[in-house]
Amino acid sequence: MHKRKAYSKLDDPRFLLMICCLISAQASRAAAVDLPGMLPSMVGGGLGSTTDYAGGKDRFVGAVPGVRYVTDGGRLFELYGPYAQFDLGGVTGLQYGPAVSLRLGRSHVDDPVVSQIHEVHTTVEGGGFVGYEYEHVGTVPYRLRGSVTVVTNAGVVYTGARVSLNGSFWMPVYRRVFAGAGVGASWVSQGFNQVYFGVTQEDSARSGLPAFSPSGGLEQMTGWLAAIYQFNKHWFGGAMIYYQRISGSAADSPIVTQRGNRNQITYGAGVAYAFD
Repeated sequence: MHKRKAYSKLDDPRFLLMICCLISAQASRAAAVDLPGMLPSMVGGGLGSTTDYAGGKDRFVGAVPGVRYVTDGGRLFELYGPYAQFDLGGVTGLQYGPAVSLRLGRSHVDDPVVSQIHEVHTTVEGGGFVGYEYEHVGTVPYRLRGSVTVVTNAGVVYTGARVSLNGSFWMPVYRRVFAGAGVGASWVSQGFNQVYFGVTQEDSARSGLPAFSPSGGLEQMTGWLAAIYQFNKHWFGGAMIYYQRISGSAADSPIVTQRGNRNQITYGAGVAYAFD
């Protein structure tokens, strides 16, 4: 029987960079550096490789969509894979609004030991974000963006909340080539870590891993590099690599230390179409 992969690795709400959702979404910002004041709406998708779940080492290949739509009133809707947000502020400057994320669970994993640990069900997270985007249109144009996102699933799967801080930088390096980089970090509640990284006494008896009850706090640090090429007015292509380092109490989980790796790599490529 075909096993359904667990996508719980997708836990960075601002850049959800599972793959090149970032490329399809951020391409519009890179284009805007070349064409100040013109921020096109875009749709795209990416294909890439990531780990089965946060802290794991088995990998799979997957595809994800990306959408960026600017309304007639200047509001911005963004969809990156399982994460969506609606900006009630400006396309540049202060940005804020609601955010929704589909956090997929950990089940039917390939690892024979981790498969004996409690399954984690898919859940919907809701919350909001606030950020600021700065556009520099001088001799060397560039864009800076920073944001804070807070989401929770109100105790459906985990208790408490997740808080993510992210920043990005984009600039043109040639007429049709753009480069970007970003950093981020996430803080989580104890209830979150216990669900995704904890090992109960029952889990321990089944799997042979030691019981573990993590605390909350810093859960991961992230960094990414990306490049985008503009083929013509409408089409963009890009590639990226995204690094996550499981941190804090989560990094001490036997799921990570004995069966996985605290260093997580995601990479992929994608295309995007810009429309007026």
